Amino acid sequence: MNSLKNNNLVYNNNMKLELRIFICFAITIGYIMYGDLNKCKEQTVTTVKQTIGGFEVRLQNDQDNERLELTQTLDEALAYLKRYSMNHEDLFVYDLKTGTQVASSTSGNEAIYTGTN
Repeated sequence: MNSLKNNNLVYNNNMKLELRIFICFAITIGYIMYGDLNKCKEQTVTTVKQTIGGFEVRLQNDQDNERLELTQTLDEALAYLKRYSMNHEDLFVYDLKTGTQVASSTSGNEAIYTGTN
């Protein structure tokens, strides 16, 4: 009978140890996931802050719609457009503040921008 009590005692202690390990594991996973969520939120906010204002050059056609370049000024965007328009007829420049198209490689290198910048 004494040996049965010792086996139960060892079994209960092993169960308690396994439970403690599981709880520590669950808490660690929670901290890791929570930390990753905060990093993702910070990166998203940083990205939004970086893209406010300026101009972007996009390649847009039936297969692609991707950002090729971000510039601070319209002159930089037009220089990029001029440099690569001989190879592409599907480049477009957009004002990031308004979201409007300000130039394209199909309309020549003249800007159709009417705002100030």
